[in-house]
Amino acid sequence: MTEQDNPNPSSPEMDPNPLEAVPEGPKERPAEMAILAGKVEEYLMDVIDPELGINVVDLGLVYDIWVEDGHRAVVNMTLTSPACPLQDMIEDQANSAVLGNVDEISELQINWVWTPAWGPQMINDEGREQLRYLGFSV
Repeated sequence: MTEQDNPNPSSPEMDPNPLEAVPEGPKERPAEMAILAGKVEEYLMDVIDPELGINVVDLGLVYDIWVEDGHRAVVNMTLTSPACPLQDMIEDQANSAVLGNVDEISELQINWVWTPAWGPQMINDEGREQLRYLGFSV
């Protein structure tokens, strides 16, 4: 979409091709792939939501992680809003964090999913503690 197509270029655009169904990882996950998925999750904790200042894992934005073909990490992830203008920034941070630190992973695929819809109930205890420290009432 060009600036001419959008009369208000500062307004966020909804994803024109949302996923119809949430991709599912394999039912059985070998131990070595589960270990790699754990490493990916660890480094995703370095990805900070710019609006809230809390990492995407503790915010409950990461729904699932698995490894395919021994080198591709797949992440089902959401945002606090489908119209979030920071999607590209978060995706860039995720690529840098994972590909820059997990030697076994050479590709990161993020599936942006909107089901289930994110809500504050998805924030884990650590995320709630961080938000309280920042002055939020959660």
